[in-house]
Amino acid sequence: METTGWGFEPRWLLVIIVSVPLACIIFWWVGVHYFGSRLRFLQYLQFAAVVTVAVAGGYQLYFWVQRNRFRRRAVCLKIDLDDRIPFVPQWIWLYSFLYYLMIGVTVVSIQDLGEGMHIIFGGLILLLTGCAIFYFFPTYVPHTFRQFEVNTLSTRYLAFVQSMDNDRNAFPSMHCALATYVGLVVTDLPIVGAWIGTAYISFIVVSCLLVKQHVIADTIAGVALGGLIFYLNLVLKNWYL
Repeated sequence: METTGWGFEPRWLLVIIVSVPLACIIFWWVGVHYFGSRLRFLQYLQFAAVVTVAVAGGYQLYFWVQRNRFRRRAVCLKIDLDDRIPFVPQWIWLYSFLYYLMIGVTVVSIQDLGEGMHIIFGGLILLLTGCAIFYFFPTYVPHTFRQFEVNTLSTRYLAFVQSMDNDRNAFPSMHCALATYVGLVVTDLPIVGAWIGTAYISFIVVSCLLVKQHVIADTIAGVALGGLIFYLNLVLKNWYL
């Protein structure tokens, strides 16, 4: 996917927006038949539209921060143990698609719009916190982590993913932070449960390391940030109620 100076080109944003009604048909059917959702189709459409705008806007902010704080000296948090982790490019498929699958599970599981908006609010706080850290404490992964031979489908796709951004915005890993946040959200679902949510978080953390998108410190900080924001948002919800 091509990028402009700090995010997606308008044509790609248009594709995302147009796809929302089509995705909502699937979300509504799965939500009603497998998650016992009480939402009507129009409500799913409203919620999915808000999620789409939040995700698209989140990417724009992420890319803007990534490309507009080069005056600050970035640091690398790699330790010796990071060099011992093997490079397994096949994990890029889990890294990329399991992530959005679980976001989809979150959407279809919503029982009312108030609950959904509270989840989105927590996600936005997570994003803003992460971007603030990126801006004031820029970090990068070792340049050697992106030096590999592009000779398989997995390495070609990995190179494509890496072409969308640079190697900064590393600490904390937003991939791990959002995965942790979403994984904790879905643990309360009867059809998912705590073990699937935990396994999902673990797979994302492992994939970040095996495809060399992050170092160990990035993933630990990402999981910690995602968990912190989830529980703070839960406390806020309970306090409000």
